[in-house]
Amino acid sequence: MGNKFMKYAVFNNKGGVGKSTLAVHIAHGLALEGYKVLLLDMDGQNDASLFLGFTSEDYKKTLYDVISSRQRVELQECIIHARDNLDLLPSTQVDLINLEFFREARIDLILKEKLKPLEELGYHFVIIDCGPQRTKVNDAVLCYADGLIVPVQMQAASVRAVGNIYEYLSDMRLDAGMIKLVVPNMFDQRINDSKENMELLEEFIANDDLLAPPIFRRTKIAEAGKLGKTVYEHDSESARQFESIVKKVISHVQRE
Repeated sequence: MGNKFMKYAVFNNKGGVGKSTLAVHIAHGLALEGYKVLLLDMDGQNDASLFLGFTSEDYKKTLYDVISSRQRVELQECIIHARDNLDLLPSTQVDLINLEFFREARIDLILKEKLKPLEELGYHFVIIDCGPQRTKVNDAVLCYADGLIVPVQMQAASVRAVGNIYEYLSDMRLDAGMIKLVVPNMFDQRINDSKENMELLEEFIANDDLLAPPIFRRTKIAEAGKLGKTVYEHDSESARQFESIVKKVISHVQRE
């Protein structure tokens, strides 16, 4: 992959579709493949941090301190070493970051400027866990990212809502080609509804390269998160599902 520096946002307008779980596992999966990865937790619930076993007591400084104009904090001071090859940049007070971004004249440049040191620190990938909805923070993330990875829960409303993401990109004057991967999530092959929604998604996307293999609903995945572990550390069968998605991400990058 050479010196490529790729930034992927795990994003969906809808909540509860498994964004944080997917972001954590793509980040850890890439790290296990030998890439240097930063996971940027931009979701106000801080699930990505919790799923790696970190609570707000484990960090004193966050991205908010870098973005807030009140103090001089270096980005490096806010980065936590989470696993081999995997670092975490937490960002509590996402609502306050949102307020700061309302004052910014160039929302398209703010993260590029504030996160500039990341490229110099030798990361291959930045994986960003986003909160749902349209916010100034997400506007900034979409402008900063090279591509989007979209988890879609296998329910009709969730599948239909994929169109909203294309609309959001269009409103931001961003290219729909930014969507690099759509991941069917929480798929239960025993339920007809789940299978029908999978077919609906396949029709809507109609591009094998864009559609990832589904992630099946497994209690082991949720269990790992509660323990502050990834499935790579907890359940090898669940880990295999994420490995196929990580391989897709790597093959996308190698082609670009």
